[in-house]
Amino acid sequence: MPPVAKKAKIDDKDRTKNTKNTKNTNDKDDSYSKESYWSKRYAVTGNITDCITDCITGSTDNEEMSVMISERDHDWYFSGEELQPLLSPLLSSISSSPLHPNTVLEIGCGMKPILTTLSLPPVKFPSNPFNLLSLDYAQPCIDYLKKSFKSTSDKTYTFIKADAKNVPLESSSVPLVIEKGTLDAVITSGVDDAVQVLKEMARVTSRYLMIVTHFNVETEEGSDWVEDVLGEGLSTEGGGVFWKVNCNVGEQGGAMVVVCQKCVRRKTRNEGGETLQIEVTEY
Repeated sequence: MPPVAKKAKIDDKDRTKNTKNTKNTNDKDDSYSKESYWSKRYAVTGNITDCITDCITGSTDNEEMSVMISERDHDWYFSGEELQPLLSPLLSSISSSPLHPNTVLEIGCGMKPILTTLSLPPVKFPSNPFNLLSLDYAQPCIDYLKKSFKSTSDKTYTFIKADAKNVPLESSSVPLVIEKGTLDAVITSGVDDAVQVLKEMARVTSRYLMIVTHFNVETEEGSDWVEDVLGEGLSTEGGGVFWKVNCNVGEQGGAMVVVCQKCVRRKTRNEGGETLQIEVTEY
């Protein structure tokens, strides 16, 4: 769809450090930001075999088992198929990346990593197989994924247990980094934690970020999120880069898909300039 005639720029000198206007996903409960919460949740969800046994023996009823299975198969916000129109061009583009071509990192992948659910059209990668790195800090989640997905001739899977606030990868080592709902979960413990996760994503990527969030830039809360989280997380003070950002919003509101491209800033006598160039598009 054609871009909406709505653009904005955020300058380093104009960005405020005040983040009090950004509301948390859940102001009363920060469970979604805790490793212990997700480890417990995934420990139950990932062990469906035991759940079936418990159901037969009467320890777990049919309704409870149904909830566990649906949790395992649940897509947050959008399915991989729904994200395909925005994701496919990025996958095609990174095949020519000089650093680690065809490699994608998903932050906070959960039980259902985006790229394992895609029904992609044929994408011709020049030589190497498509490399999917999936990161989550919940050990039961990583254990489940390792059992469920095996590498093939055209796809290799690597599952990493790590905190998204401290990604164990080199800077600019992955051409595409994606997340779906992770920032929304982390922000329940505070804006600073969400900013730190985004800074790590920005550090690791060499070209693109894809962020899927319930915040919508066309709302006051979403506008605050863009300034307080996106603006701070992609801040490049003295870094020599700027970001082209496209906020893809639905006609009826709802979740937003943010695609960010990392660009090298040309050296000029004027050291200023915008850090973010933001465009809003209907999706």
